[in-house]
Amino acid sequence: MQLARSRPDELLIWLYLVIEKCFAQTELSLYTERLSNNRLPYFTDAELFTSAIFPMLMGYPIRKEGYRYLCRHYPSWFPALPTYEVWNRRLNRDHEALAYLFHLILRHFAPRVSNEFIVDTFPVVVCQAQHSYRSMVGKPFVSKGFCAAKKKYYVGAKVEIVTAKRPGQLPIPFGYFIATAKTHDLPLAQDTLTDLSGVVLYGDKAYIDQSFQVQLLDQYTELVVPIKQRKNGPPVGLFDQAFNTLHAATRQPVECFVSWINNKTDIQDASRVRSVNGLFASIALKMITALILLIFKL
Repeated sequence: MQLARSRPDELLIWLYLVIEKCFAQTELSLYTERLSNNRLPYFTDAELFTSAIFPMLMGYPIRKEGYRYLCRHYPSWFPALPTYEVWNRRLNRDHEALAYLFHLILRHFAPRVSNEFIVDTFPVVVCQAQHSYRSMVGKPFVSKGFCAAKKKYYVGAKVEIVTAKRPGQLPIPFGYFIATAKTHDLPLAQDTLTDLSGVVLYGDKAYIDQSFQVQLLDQYTELVVPIKQRKNGPPVGLFDQAFNTLHAATRQPVECFVSWINNKTDIQDASRVRSVNGLFASIALKMITALILLIFKL
């Protein structure tokens, strides 16, 4: 089926059928199971996830604007749509199910890729650093951190993404991990990248660690990092400079991907988030949206 945003009704039907199939045939329903009298709500979980993802695919990254879009254009499609507060609270509560849905969509629809992967991190800003002393959102998970790429401090979280290279195209995200902002990239990678096997992984200077490279080699994974000048040592030679230039060109697609996903979903802006669950749900929804946009070229 050829999907297109110019045919929103077909896109909405396809999205609902995919999510409903995931609930019926996988363990996704276990993440939203309720041990109460309200275990079978009138507004189903498949409708909930569809109503949250579809507006983002149509260009409404802000959740409240997406809810209003549904109320204006698709009231008959979602007759049991609850109030915004109830709808938003259910989404935040089911953030683990949304993260699992990302992997299900990836498993069923991702194209074949090479064995070359790129790892990188980007910030998700809850508030600016000057407001950190009075910010109480998402405590104690949300913390103050430093973004080396933008050379500024911020309060929020950090997202590590592992993307698969595609020639002439943006890379496909094959996994993401959320950590507090003060976590350094290297300890985060040591906790999250231990399952990779048989791939070539490109990282930046933050991943320079000989023991970590040896650990990955035991898993048949090669970690390629740039050559860094040693403290008080001689400058980097010409051949090392050429290698660093080639390495930077290899990593450029992931930087384009981060810029693209922020432009499409505004993933780095979490200023409207008021809880940790809301932060996790916001990131998961926008990663699912980006994945569908990339796979189906919407």
